[in-house]
Amino acid sequence: MRTFNISEVSELKRMLKEKFRMELHFDNEYAAEEFWFDAVPSETMLRTLDKYLAKKQLRASFREDGMSFTIEGRF
Repeated sequence: MRTFNISEVSELKRMLKEKFRMELHFDNEYAAEEFWFDAVPSETMLRTLDKYLAKKQLRASFREDGMSFTIEGRF
């Protein structure tokens, strides 16, 4: 399983904050890296996130709340 390193997480957080003024939170305390927003992201923001992750052969797997997700490898 591929995971994000801390510089990739920082880059993603910075990009989303600059482009969308949305704070991305991150917790890697347990085995799964958990990400979440304070509000449901816009469709434009989700497309940007998808493109960013696709370049790294990853994808976001969102929970039902639409605000939290984990990162998975593309198969």
